[in-house]
Amino acid sequence: MSGGSAAAARAAAAGRPVPGPVVVGPEDHRYDELVRGDNYRFVGRPDHIELVSSTGQVADALERALAAGKRVAVRSGGHCGEAFVADPAVEVVIDLSLMSQVYHDPELGAVAIEAGATVGHVYKTLYRNWGVTLPAGVCTAVGAGGHITGGGYGPLSRMHGLVADHLYAVEVVHVAACGTVRTVVATREPDDPNRALWWAHTGGGGGNFGIVTRFWMRSPGASGTDPAQLLPKPPGALLIAMVNWSWEQCDLPAFTRLIGNFMAWHVEHSGVGSPYAGLFASLWVRHRSGGDLTMYVQMDATAPDASDRLEEFLAAVDEGVGAQPFVFRTRLPWLTGVRYMGQGDSGPVLGARSKSKAAYLRDVHTEEQIASLYRSFTSEDYFGRESLMMLNGYGGAINAVAPTDTSSAQRDSVIKAAYSAAWSDPAEDDLHIAWVRGLYAGLYADTGGVPVSGARTDGSYINYPDIDLADPEQNTSGVPWHQLYYKDNYAALQVVKATWDPRDVFHHDLSVRLPSFGPAQPVRSTNRAAESPMTFSTDHIPDRYDFERMYVGDADAPPVQPWDIGRPQPALVAVHETGLITGDVLDVGCGLGDNAAFLASKGHRVTAVDVSGTAVDEARRRAAARGVEVEFVVGDATRLSGLEARFDTVVDSACFHALAQDERLRYLEVLHDACRPGARLHMFCFAEELEAPFPGPHRHSAQSLREVVGTVWDVVSVEAATYASSLGAEDVVAMIKAEYPESRIGVEGIDGLALDEFGNATMPVWHVTAERRG
Repeated sequence: MSGGSAAAARAAAAGRPVPGPVVVGPEDHRYDELVRGDNYRFVGRPDHIELVSSTGQVADALERALAAGKRVAVRSGGHCGEAFVADPAVEVVIDLSLMSQVYHDPELGAVAIEAGATVGHVYKTLYRNWGVTLPAGVCTAVGAGGHITGGGYGPLSRMHGLVADHLYAVEVVHVAACGTVRTVVATREPDDPNRALWWAHTGGGGGNFGIVTRFWMRSPGASGTDPAQLLPKPPGALLIAMVNWSWEQCDLPAFTRLIGNFMAWHVEHSGVGSPYAGLFASLWVRHRSGGDLTMYVQMDATAPDASDRLEEFLAAVDEGVGAQPFVFRTRLPWLTGVRYMGQGDSGPVLGARSKSKAAYLRDVHTEEQIASLYRSFTSEDYFGRESLMMLNGYGGAINAVAPTDTSSAQRDSVIKAAYSAAWSDPAEDDLHIAWVRGLYAGLYADTGGVPVSGARTDGSYINYPDIDLADPEQNTSGVPWHQLYYKDNYAALQVVKATWDPRDVFHHDLSVRLPSFGPAQPVRSTNRAAESPMTFSTDHIPDRYDFERMYVGDADAPPVQPWDIGRPQPALVAVHETGLITGDVLDVGCGLGDNAAFLASKGHRVTAVDVSGTAVDEARRRAAARGVEVEFVVGDATRLSGLEARFDTVVDSACFHALAQDERLRYLEVLHDACRPGARLHMFCFAEELEAPFPGPHRHSAQSLREVVGTVWDVVSVEAATYASSLGAEDVVAMIKAEYPESRIGVEGIDGLALDEFGNATMPVWHVTAERRG
């Protein structure tokens, strides 16, 4: 299933040729239509748009673009709120909208959905053919490619989870380290070697790892060959209610009660297995100049006591508000009811321009937060006919899934909130963007203007992208944008990025970054069959290392010290540039002192410790040559004394992974004692999850580092980074042959070996950031 699409195969079998790709350039009358998506604020100027009809055509289009040195972006439905595809730097857009087939695939025992299919088309096809559905959204024009990869949710998610929770497999056209375009199918099967790529597409967002051409959907636990049994069945009918409160009747107390009631109900009734899981509500608060407050509700009409439960909900939301709402009720067949709440493709028709933001909510807003919303929505100096907030019911079955089981990390929220402004006049851009930014900043003023994970909020939703979260002027929380979107799953997403898009072919303003702080170029290999870096046995790795012997250079020492790069580690330099290394610094396991000298040159008072006297002697010489002062100490880092409560920052650049297991906790405790309250630890440690292109010492998983470091320090983050070495490609081969004499590998066999700008190999590491406890 890893070649061209099944649709192409069926067409060929029927004697019908698959339509060739449609290439539209600036001279074509269709160009102006195709350089825009749903948000008319952004208009691209690519060399051409290529509308493809099969996976094979996607691969061909990508190969041509790469051969020409063109930057590529991919589009399915075109509903991205930011300029990820319409970026002026994008030179080729690969458009998947012609790939819209939905069909049963007996080979994988799942329903296949091509990435260009819209949500509305998926709904109709699934329901009319097999009576099943997916818990997808209400905007029927959204493309499956973006919707599913970002997690995807909708009115049935409280009953059936996220759309991505039903993803069985994904087909991805990607670019290998050697530059070859490849197509791979990744499934959720535990023994699938590509499983991490599947995982990344269950909430990691689009435009990150390759071009998704197909999804296969099958609910967990579903079995058999009947497609009618592979996905959830929707309710036979829906009870629909629409409730409207006019602004004339909603003063601040009424508004506070209404918002508070809606949120409080969801806090109480959004647990896993709630009898109200079949009820979905969306509260729309429009700016006073453009409308009123409207709540749309649907209830599974077949659920026990459905009518009574709906009425109980309506009464709970309206209790004590004091206004007299207009209430409309009806009963509709399910598919008709979906379209009742649905939003069509009106954005492009109206030439709409928009700006959106989002948040996951865990609890009721404070009164001050609600008052801030009231001020924004009733401001008299602003006119926003299409400016609104949507509070959408969440939780239920969504929260039955663990945060790390998929890449959709937010799994205990009860409401998903969206804040947006839409308009059509380009002259009003600044006005409306300022309004929605002001609303968001005021609402989350206590957490730096963004919904930092805490008691009430849990970050934001990548399918409602907002580049302001990466702007330090808009996000003053100190919490990076990727933590708000992906939480602790980001480091694992970086590993997937490095494995499947090591050249960073697919990138945009909020894309998953490569685990590197500097450019790395892959070795071009003639071994095209190699799909991933080599793995190496670690049975021979000693429990303890004799570093003095290594530095002296006796017969057993390696001819080249891999860590002697003659300059500070680029990853450490990058951390310093972010301002996260402050005050007096302890450099532990300093080796030849290049990091210590760099930090001293930046004005820090540095104490550097290493167990090897030979290394420290050379480190003193290098520091003197650079004209900086460093206090060097020869000593065992696990048994330091006389340095208590002296430091504001500790730097461990590849020391921890050289320690024996029984030394690690004592080491962390010694570092803790050496620090002042509020001190920060930066540790770089070889990563277990990402297979390395050459052998090394003990490697650790992100989870094990969190657990071990977390016993002594408060772990802030574990993120992927790159550790530079002094080894050229031939040195790597020599090291492999020295440690594994039976190996016959040559440079051409190490497909995936990445070289930095100096032509030296790099190694994946975890960057652990932790704060002193107590």
